[in-house]
Amino acid sequence: MNLTERYRQIESVTKYSNYYLGRCYTWLSTPITELAARMGMHPNAMTLISLVLGLAACGLFLVGDRTFLVIGAVVLYLSYVLDWCDGQLARFTGKMSPFGGWLDQMCDRIKEFAFVSTLAVGAFKLYGDVTVFYWAMGSLFVLFLLEYYGQMNRAIPESQAAQETAAAVAPASPQMGRPTDGRKKIVIDFSIDEQYAVVCLLIVLAGAKGTLIGVTLIGLLFAVYKPLLAWLRYFRTN
Repeated sequence: MNLTERYRQIESVTKYSNYYLGRCYTWLSTPITELAARMGMHPNAMTLISLVLGLAACGLFLVGDRTFLVIGAVVLYLSYVLDWCDGQLARFTGKMSPFGGWLDQMCDRIKEFAFVSTLAVGAFKLYGDVTVFYWAMGSLFVLFLLEYYGQMNRAIPESQAAQETAAAVAPASPQMGRPTDGRKKIVIDFSIDEQYAVVCLLIVLAGAKGTLIGVTLIGLLFAVYKPLLAWLRYFRTN
């Protein structure tokens, strides 16, 4: 079974935060992962390459000029594509490990801190607007808070009724390349997939300060919405 077939099988039973948004990454990550598997690359090496690309994008953001911002946004997108690749490669080769999961999480946080900080510094160098640092602090706060919420929400147990319903609708075997019955294809919750997509788009469309303002405001909205929705669902079914 090649990677494309294997990944479709994995995909059929995986709950992406947003099925269609995932397609914006997997169209490129799947062939890259297949090549990496043939080369014998370890998933942790892919994670580190993703980090290096992300930091390279941050170096471009430091310049502050619009041309460098656009190029940096493209490089940041490629960095996140490789962030998909490490998970795909780990599942495909069976090289999943607690250390690999920890390394992936750490690299994600480093990239978040780096791109927010360098966007702020680049904008300040160009325009001398000190308020950009306030928006940078707001962006970092909501990004780290949303990650914490994500970890916390995974610890909220599903009700017995929800578990029985999930077991009843689950197919006996994966349907190749098709979502599992009952799986939502579109869920907007500003997960990390959506965060990177929004950041890359805002950098191109709104510049550095506009990106930081947008991330802060959108993040604050979902920082209230996500935990509230999770707990309402839990108490409603218990």
